[in-house]
Amino acid sequence: MRKQHKRTMQYTTGIPNIAIRTPFSQEILNEIFRTSPHYPGKPISRESSWLEFKLSFNWGNRENYARTLAAFANTKGGYIVFGIGEKPRLLSGLQNDNFENFDSAKLSEYLNDNFSPEVGWDMHLHEVQGKLFGLIHSEESIEKPIIARKNAGNAIREGEIYYRYRGRTEKIKFPELRQIVDEQRRKEREYWIRHINQVAKIGVKNTAILDTVSGKVTGSGGSFIIDESLLPLLRFIREGEFQEIKGTPTLKLIGELKAIDSGFIQPTKTIYRTRAIRTIDIVHAFLTQKKVLEPLEYIKQICFETSAFLPIYYFINLAKLDIESTLDIIKNIQSRAPSRQKLIERIESNRKEALPIPTTNSETSNKIRNYRKDIINKLIDQSIEPPEIKYLLKSIRTLKKYEIEQSYIFPLLKKLFDSYYFDKNANLADDLRRTICHLDEELNRN
Repeated sequence: MRKQHKRTMQYTTGIPNIAIRTPFSQEILNEIFRTSPHYPGKPISRESSWLEFKLSFNWGNRENYARTLAAFANTKGGYIVFGIGEKPRLLSGLQNDNFENFDSAKLSEYLNDNFSPEVGWDMHLHEVQGKLFGLIHSEESIEKPIIARKNAGNAIREGEIYYRYRGRTEKIKFPELRQIVDEQRRKEREYWIRHINQVAKIGVKNTAILDTVSGKVTGSGGSFIIDESLLPLLRFIREGEFQEIKGTPTLKLIGELKAIDSGFIQPTKTIYRTRAIRTIDIVHAFLTQKKVLEPLEYIKQICFETSAFLPIYYFINLAKLDIESTLDIIKNIQSRAPSRQKLIERIESNRKEALPIPTTNSETSNKIRNYRKDIINKLIDQSIEPPEIKYLLKSIRTLKKYEIEQSYIFPLLKKLFDSYYFDKNANLADDLRRTICHLDEELNRN
């Protein structure tokens, strides 16, 4: 039987050590929109060799956008993010619907008209903290360099090659151009060796050639055209079928197939929309008992947060998962954050955040016992402030499932979380997270 080969799409994101199958994965979006716990409206990311910020999207600035996308394509790929100003650098969000209503075909036409080879790109809408942001991703080009075909506005000049240098788009310098030329020569040699070896294995008479740009397949038995939108999804086998790969379509080709002008095959792009999930969203969903539509995404997101001590069993139950399958999912998540491993350890060790009722006569023990009595009897002073809050939180962690009155405790904890979690008191933030985890364990662990 002839060996079957699967064609997969591997994107270069531009982010160091991140190369995955989709340019808008949760991991990448987290990296771009990551903020400080103390300044949730200020992104940590800065403009770089793979990232550029724009406050708004305006088609009148298309020359600058195209120039930057070409520069990303000549480097390692990258993103233009609309809705973030640089001075000050804040998560402002899009102020109008220009990006959302934009006809992506115009950008394809403009890039193809002004640059060659083709610039591979895609668009995306992402919601963070109730605000919308637009992203355009330019993938690293296989064929380099991307060269300007003609003059366009004041930003693009015929024959120029643009490159991304630490937050700036500039004309390429000699060392980088030499590196591109050498790399292309090396790849071409590898391609020839690989193709010749493959033809030798299959046999010249049984070999056809697929043009992955035009979608045209030619060989001794004639030729046909594949819509280029299907090329990343399908694999070709001898019987003339396209075998299903992880949910992609299966097509069987029947009858005579004739080649057509590749110009009839036009790429289409859809602007997809996602919503960011952060610690505050995870906690709020739990404390309000929100029946979220995608609980699995909340579980995954804990692996990217600064702490693994967040409610998880509530979302496991919503997703109708068991512990074993949840662990399998978490272990397959690609995250550089230490919270992923901490979460695995927390689940596998069956660790609990419950505290015993103190029995000594110390001041701390007396306060915890008194707050425990007040929380059960719904007598907590709603104006409680630090440092008394820590005693209240410890008292809640002594409660058993039958002692937890959700309608009283959850709104109280939500008020405390919203008021104090983003203060610069790391110990109080940790106490809040662990108290919420205790409630989650008591109510949802089984």
